[in-house]
Amino acid sequence: MLEHLSVRNYVLIDHLDIDFHSGFTVLTGETGSGKTIMLGALSLLLGAKADRNDVRLGENSAEITGLFSVSSKAVFDWADEHGIEIEDNEILIRRLIKATGKGAYTVNGSPVTVKEGEELGHMLVDVSSQHSHQSLLRNDVLRSILDKFSSLEKEKDSYTESYKALRSIENEIKELEERVRRSREEADYMRFSLGELEKADLREGEEEELKKEVEIMGSSEFLKENLSAAISEMKSASASLGEALDAVRKASKKDDRLAAEADRTESIGIEADDIMLSLRGYFESIDYSESELEEKNSRLMVLQRIRRKYGGSIEEAIRRRDEYRLKLEESENSEEILESLRKKRNTAYEDAVGRAEKLLSERKRGALSLSHKIEEMLHLLGMKAAIFEIRTERTETLNPDGMDRISFLIAPNKGEKLSPIENTASGGELSRIMLALKVTVNASGDASMLFDEIDTGIGGTVANAVGEEMKKLAEREQVIAITHLAQIASRASSHYLVEKEEKNGRTMTRIRCVEGEERVKEIARLLSGETSDLSLEHARMLLKVQC
Repeated sequence: MLEHLSVRNYVLIDHLDIDFHSGFTVLTGETGSGKTIMLGALSLLLGAKADRNDVRLGENSAEITGLFSVSSKAVFDWADEHGIEIEDNEILIRRLIKATGKGAYTVNGSPVTVKEGEELGHMLVDVSSQHSHQSLLRNDVLRSILDKFSSLEKEKDSYTESYKALRSIENEIKELEERVRRSREEADYMRFSLGELEKADLREGEEEELKKEVEIMGSSEFLKENLSAAISEMKSASASLGEALDAVRKASKKDDRLAAEADRTESIGIEADDIMLSLRGYFESIDYSESELEEKNSRLMVLQRIRRKYGGSIEEAIRRRDEYRLKLEESENSEEILESLRKKRNTAYEDAVGRAEKLLSERKRGALSLSHKIEEMLHLLGMKAAIFEIRTERTETLNPDGMDRISFLIAPNKGEKLSPIENTASGGELSRIMLALKVTVNASGDASMLFDEIDTGIGGTVANAVGEEMKKLAEREQVIAITHLAQIASRASSHYLVEKEEKNGRTMTRIRCVEGEERVKEIARLLSGETSDLSLEHARMLLKVQC
């Protein structure tokens, strides 16, 4: 429910604060007073596209803030999904529009995109305007209304699951067929490349190992020369260490504290002998033949050619080898795989059709019941002879919503044949059909309901009937209506007057609550355009009847 609306520096509104209540609230005012501006401010709060011209002339920015009390699970789920905390069941939306064209959009202090704000806005306020009747001409809207009335959420989810499974298999088939087609076009190249890559017997890290080995083999004379010198020096050092050890041993016989040093000297000698043996073994292993070096260089050239040809690295060449092998195997086994997928697709199709037909059957049942209820409501709204029918027709193809087409048909007057509402219904009749749907289906869920002059084209007893139904609707939902009809305004529990005034050479829109005699005068103005004794008396009668 909308609890409070605050507007600053928006078009003709310099500042505005309105507290809204549950029940039925109306906004009235003379043509051009700014009722549409107020609706525009609320629309911006609910995700409408902003424009720098929305900022009041001479100001840097416009700011619109709305406080909503919420209880809908859908709203709480949306908030969880977007990481927004809700405390005390309240949501505060703030929209800032700057004259530079930039702005900010937050929900409970967390920034959101305009698209996200629009998603939330649809859950908070259900707007019905003179132009929103056009939504009744869209098949998806009609189907949604029927499904909500018929409580088909479970059946719809069941069908959606099967339809998605079918589409997934169909996409898998399509992708495999495309891969096979490309593989067949490239088969000769892949077979040749695979043969070359497999013959190369690639191994990760081999090229680096070979480079190191070739470098060592090319330095064999240098290595021998230095190792020979090292072994000679180690041999001399070993002899010297032996003499040193004998001397320390003799000394330790006079002072046993030198025994440890003798042991250390002996260890050094043993280590030196071991190093010398290792160096001699390495020296003796340096015996590379020219053919061995040539063989390694030849292998290195093969690896370098493969690397350059297949992606710049041996790792990439190995990846391509595996890819070509897989694609060729897939191509060879494609018919078998495709046949298996086609069988799965047929099973999934039969399952989806079965669920779609069940959904269609439930929709037909719901359409019959809803048709009767809408027709009864239209009779109450002054279309006494109207015949209304919701028609569900089976289609040959599946779509995300089933396999049916929904159409709303009406014969507004006696003797006329049923025709689609887009071909038959006038603006006033569409208004009443929209209201009948809102009342009957309760399509808004937990959202507040805003009616923007949907009473256009009606009057007299029909206006009385429309006002009465809106009042009834307000018993279970918050209803806000912008109206020019006294019959509707008089039934509201809260009445706000929208008016223009000039101050310091600037025009401003003001909105204030009217009660008592002031409200009588506004109802009188709506009745006759003036506040004559007769219109005032009529206004008092209207308001008295509603008490």
